[in-house]
Amino acid sequence: MREITVAEFISVDGVVEAPEKWHFPWLDEEMMTAMWSEPADTLLLGRVTYESFAGAFAGMPADDPVAAKMNRPEKVVVSRSLSSLSWVNSRLLPPGDVATEVASLKAGPGGPITITGSITLSRTLLAAGLVDRLILLVHPIVVGSGERFFADGGPRVPLKLSKCDVFSSGVTHQIYAVG
Repeated sequence: MREITVAEFISVDGVVEAPEKWHFPWLDEEMMTAMWSEPADTLLLGRVTYESFAGAFAGMPADDPVAAKMNRPEKVVVSRSLSSLSWVNSRLLPPGDVATEVASLKAGPGGPITITGSITLSRTLLAAGLVDRLILLVHPIVVGSGERFFADGGPRVPLKLSKCDVFSSGVTHQIYAVG
């Protein structure tokens, strides 16, 4: 069975929305190493994150190391509105119940699956018990407003801390087993 990991940039107050507005002052070599050290055979993305990533990485030169890392994995996209995808190695998740379709993907052949961004998708899969690990890069900032990763009224999700590193920037790299 494939493992599903949700990896997020998150502020101390739990905000994950629009990290491009607050994340970059803490982006350094330590964070890049942590971000790229996770193997991912497949990226599972919601429509908004897919469109953002495709816009940023699809047209980059093949020899760019960041573009290569993003373009290599299969991208499986959850969307009710898209009918075709242009980014290399991308396909739409079959229509139907998202949790059922992702459970089928998880049970199929392949390596690790990573979700990043895609907050609605991540919440849905956490509630369905399909997420195996959370990787949170907690930034030392209170953003004050914006969508938070753990929504009010969400399910109780027991976590077990398996690793925590503090980067020189003050960002904490927290890895939790779910369940």
